[in-house]
Amino acid sequence: MKNPKKLQLAIVGHGFVGKATESGFNRNVNKIIIDPLLNTKIEDLKDFDADIVFICVPTPMGDDGSQDPTIIENVIQQLSVYSPSSIKVIKSTVLPSILEELEELDKKLIYNPEFLREKHANSDFINSQMLIFGGKKNISIKVSKAYKKHSKCSTTKHIFTDLKTASLIKYTINSFLASKVIFFNELYSVFEKLNVSDSWDSFISAVSNDTRIGLSHMNVPGHDGRKGFGGACFPKDCLALAKYAQSLEVELSLIRTAIKTNNKIRSAYEDLDLRETAQNVTFDDKI
Repeated sequence: MKNPKKLQLAIVGHGFVGKATESGFNRNVNKIIIDPLLNTKIEDLKDFDADIVFICVPTPMGDDGSQDPTIIENVIQQLSVYSPSSIKVIKSTVLPSILEELEELDKKLIYNPEFLREKHANSDFINSQMLIFGGKKNISIKVSKAYKKHSKCSTTKHIFTDLKTASLIKYTINSFLASKVIFFNELYSVFEKLNVSDSWDSFISAVSNDTRIGLSHMNVPGHDGRKGFGGACFPKDCLALAKYAQSLEVELSLIRTAIKTNNKIRSAYEDLDLRETAQNVTFDDKI
């Protein structure tokens, strides 16, 4: 029997998303990891002949709170030179307008957003509830097949859409969950005033029995021991979406209020964590 062809897979960026992608794709794959910390560079792909390049680089908050696309733009530009025939699959969180611009640089572009918790990234990667593929359908199908043949991902729910819709799906989920965090943080203040013997944990356990609400993002304080939402994703993504909507002359008043409330909560803490500083996250009034 003829041995099946190995997938030539490159991963640009080796943070928790890149590492989860590397771990998840382990079936008949030749891999190369591109990251300055590993002393590898995109130019190294010149002789690798990659089928697919996963892009897992930061998209940090700019000084005005909007998304800074400098890093990912530079990556796409270099890939168009050193890996022109490969399919470029963006895992980073990127706004619809920026994806549109990136597609002008490389037509073989797919947006495949991640839905990972940093502490559980590897298990979340292989146990994802769904996989989103945004871009040209014929190219998306190739990436979908690569997941099925070469990764440990168990989900069979592969959703195909366009680039911009895929981006909005990602931002919708992150912004909704961030808003849910703020809702329960404010409700926690009410619960404290009840002076009851029952605990907050038993309260949210009861509420979560309504499956429309679920159990996630209700703990106060959160997993980092602080109230509100922080970390590498929610603060920058909520603000980027609000700024993007503003550019379309749309007022996302609920998300903007959640951001303002969160800024009041998180600015009471003196220091930022390393994930926040890496993404240029601040909790001042950029909204």
